[in-house]
Amino acid sequence: MNLTEEQLKEIEMMASLFFSPEEIAINIEVDADEFIELIVTKQGEAYKAYFKGWTITEFELRKSILSSALNGSSPAQQLMKEYQNKARNE
Repeated sequence: MNLTEEQLKEIEMMASLFFSPEEIAINIEVDADEFIELIVTKQGEAYKAYFKGWTITEFELRKSILSSALNGSSPAQQLMKEYQNKARNE
């Protein structure tokens, strides 16, 4: 799939807001099945843009959760422990 730089930026931005691959494909006007296949199989520039966008927001959310955990939030502490256990088991 050949995507323009503009489309790749749009993929990254929409993924950072947790839009689904199908919603992104419709927005950037590409074949949804082909786009979803790239995301599922983790291939190409489309996947890289999608993963980067998703990760940017995930990073910011985890920083916020960590801050809350360090300030004594029990739910945030539990969530950070879950992230830690998941990372250890991968």
